[in-house]
Amino acid sequence: MKIEDLNKLSQHFRAKINEARRIQEELGKARSFHSIIKEILDYRKWFEFKLYYKRSGQNPKELTNNAFYQFSGGEKAMAMYVPLFSAVYARYEGARMDCPRIISLDEAFAGVDERNIRDMFRLLTELELDFIVNSQILWGDYDTVPSLSICELIRQDNADFVTVIRYHWNGKVKELVC
Repeated sequence: MKIEDLNKLSQHFRAKINEARRIQEELGKARSFHSIIKEILDYRKWFEFKLYYKRSGQNPKELTNNAFYQFSGGEKAMAMYVPLFSAVYARYEGARMDCPRIISLDEAFAGVDERNIRDMFRLLTELELDFIVNSQILWGDYDTVPSLSICELIRQDNADFVTVIRYHWNGKVKELVC
């Protein structure tokens, strides 16, 4: 960061602190410096996001709570995954070129139908995100995934160990790795 950028940043936050103190004095309420700084640095208040969705043959509509709760389970999941993947992609675009672009999903795509799961893997691939996914039923062997290492974990009869069986998906065939 250049010194002039650092100065602009300092001036910005000093102005925010002074504004918070002025408001505090006008209201006659005492607040700690810590609570003022905590409020000022809450980045969730820095941006406003609006999500839109579009169904075939319809114009885009804002994704409000009311619209979201009318979606099916799979549609709700899609409405959550697409912005998530977009946000991760945007963050990685600002990173160094050699950084790993990894996203990890626990019980990935639960409640999403096969066609949409296929499209979610396509989106991950198009965004050039590497992924680590765990699931009890999902293998990831879709035609939209060009290559994938798969590990099946087996814990027989509550054994003290886990057996790992490895597979490789080459975009067409899932093969056991010996």
